[in-house]
Amino acid sequence: MTMPTFLATDPNAPAPNRNQRAWLLATLRAADGLLPMSVPDRSLNVLRERGWITTVPARDDDTTNVRHTITSQGRLCLLSVAKADALLSVLTSTESGRIETPVQERILSSLIREDLVTYLTRRGEQAEGQEQHPYITNLGRRLVGLPEVDDTPASDYLVAALAAHGLDADVETDGDGDTRVVFRQGDVEARFYREVWNPGHYTYSARHPVWMHTKPWTALVTYADDGAVEKLLLNDLGIQEESARMAASFATWLTDRDDDAFTTLAA
Repeated sequence: MTMPTFLATDPNAPAPNRNQRAWLLATLRAADGLLPMSVPDRSLNVLRERGWITTVPARDDDTTNVRHTITSQGRLCLLSVAKADALLSVLTSTESGRIETPVQERILSSLIREDLVTYLTRRGEQAEGQEQHPYITNLGRRLVGLPEVDDTPASDYLVAALAAHGLDADVETDGDGDTRVVFRQGDVEARFYREVWNPGHYTYSARHPVWMHTKPWTALVTYADDGAVEKLLLNDLGIQEESARMAASFATWLTDRDDDAFTTLAA
């Protein structure tokens, strides 16, 4: 991959030392995007002189502290060509967010150590003893200017949406490692999941982070006398909204047991 022009840096420019890197990365991680206030004045001067940070307007309620944020030049000083190539390789990956291009082990280790890359299993989780692959993190995306993604497990949204209707549900894992949101009450058992493609087959998942999901919620509800109803929800509303609609339609179904209404309300 060719280094983008906007990431081209002066090879003779000074590189940040360990403390300076830590402070600049902390600024990228901060919700307010501000440099930690614990940075010594002498170090602040160096960071300013090199153009890595700039002052921000003081808040009305804080007239005594001068705060700083990272500049584009500050972001660039954190990137070598090899690191930038690795992070930006996701733009051409066949799987969203996955670093598929070969990366030197020392470069990959550095990216992981700085939370710019993480290893995830095919289940979208961090787990030992399973096949894992490197994916760019939101911090890595922020560093190279790529849009951030929602890394909340999809199940969190549905469990919360069901709870808003007074319905308690849990995430369960079966013997194959597939996960589902499961609700049980009396003669009713409802299993909610989204299909996620793994090479060669689909898995049934509730725990994959939102950005990994491309398929809609499916509800499989069984009840007394071998009754059953299955609903496949629309997939273009965003997982939070889709979860709210699925929970609302299921709550209505619990009240009247109208399978047709469940199918209609969830659409």
